[in-house]
Amino acid sequence: SSGSGRLTDYPQTDRTGSAPPEDRCGVAFSLTLDDVEVSEFHQAHGGLPPVGTKLRIAQRKRVVAITDADVTVGNIPTSHNYLAACMKDGWTYVGLVTNSSSGPPVASVIVDFAPEGTP
Repeated sequence: SSGSGRLTDYPQTDRTGSAPPEDRCGVAFSLTLDDVEVSEFHQAHGGLPPVGTKLRIAQRKRVVAITDADVTVGNIPTSHNYLAACMKDGWTYVGLVTNSSSGPPVASVIVDFAPEGTP
């Protein structure tokens, strides 16, 4: 995994386990997926998704980006772990691949995500 390794990537919740403030959940964002070279998508297709591919965010062992066919494309960076709490509260996220590069030095998939609906 290529997360930042910063403790701030793992925000603390209060004893009730409450989610981050709603405004954080409702904000669009762009990110580079982690671990795309070892993803289900890369293994199945021998490459990366092309620009324009629609992705959704889902909770698996980690928070991941998946295709409409439920195939994992990559992990969401740990700096966005707050999305797990947002999704638990009913938020959903969709995005489009805006850049897809096989390297060098490493493969890269950049996705613009936005909340699809509010809880």
